[in-house]
Amino acid sequence: MAPATRIRIISCPPGEAPLSVRLAWVGLELPLAPRRSSRQLAMTSGVVSAPRGWWERIAALFLGRYGVQTGYAVNARDAVDLLQAKDPTAAAWWRQHCAHLLDGKRWFLFPTAGCEERA
Repeated sequence: MAPATRIRIISCPPGEAPLSVRLAWVGLELPLAPRRSSRQLAMTSGVVSAPRGWWERIAALFLGRYGVQTGYAVNARDAVDLLQAKDPTAAAWWRQHCAHLLDGKRWFLFPTAGCEERA
């Protein structure tokens, strides 16, 4: 079987975004990050409450404020751009509240249980 190149979101992902914004992901197909095309174990933090500065990230690491989750990595900016076509209001929420994640270098991790692999 060919490795997955995309995922389809099949259930509402958990997180800090409002429920309506999280529900907007359901049914959307998203490209997996190159070299991250399989499930992975990653340290995660909330999209709103995440530490932003370098020192804040180090402190959060030592204070155990990151979670560990298995999921699929998707480029955050690309994901929100695709969400725009389905639900402009949800995409606008991401741009207004989480612009710091949309620089093209950050990733959303969608939990494995809520995704379906696509080749």
